[in-house]
Amino acid sequence: MQQFSYFYFCRKYLKRPGPFFVSLLHNSLTMITAKIIRHRHKYHHYMNDDLKDVTEETFFKIVFSEPSEMDLFKEWIVKHDGEYNYNKEESRQEGKFPKVPMFHDEICWCDIMTYYLLHVAGYSFHSVIEPYKGEVYVRES
Repeated sequence: MQQFSYFYFCRKYLKRPGPFFVSLLHNSLTMITAKIIRHRHKYHHYMNDDLKDVTEETFFKIVFSEPSEMDLFKEWIVKHDGEYNYNKEESRQEGKFPKVPMFHDEICWCDIMTYYLLHVAGYSFHSVIEPYKGEVYVRES
């Protein structure tokens, strides 16, 4: 039994599909992906070759498969009196948290990014990047 695909459908039922139908079908199956990626940095503090302290900081990066989505995200941040910059050299986000009515205490960039993807941009949760290094969200284009 042959696995169903839109190419199989076109060959079987349309014989020679026109480019309009193929592009229409392809566009209806296209997904836009967004990822929130966690970067953990550990700092070890030694004194006379003796480990005194270990601190860990977690930073977040948001990545879109469609570059224009990043512009929309940054515009949304600015609209809510915030600023988002990603420092590639230090692998960390910088800027000012936006003022979102939903968040009052304990705000984090991960919360802001997740809120934007799910409640503003219309994405849905797809999967976790193992071992828990982030999440993947998808939306139909």
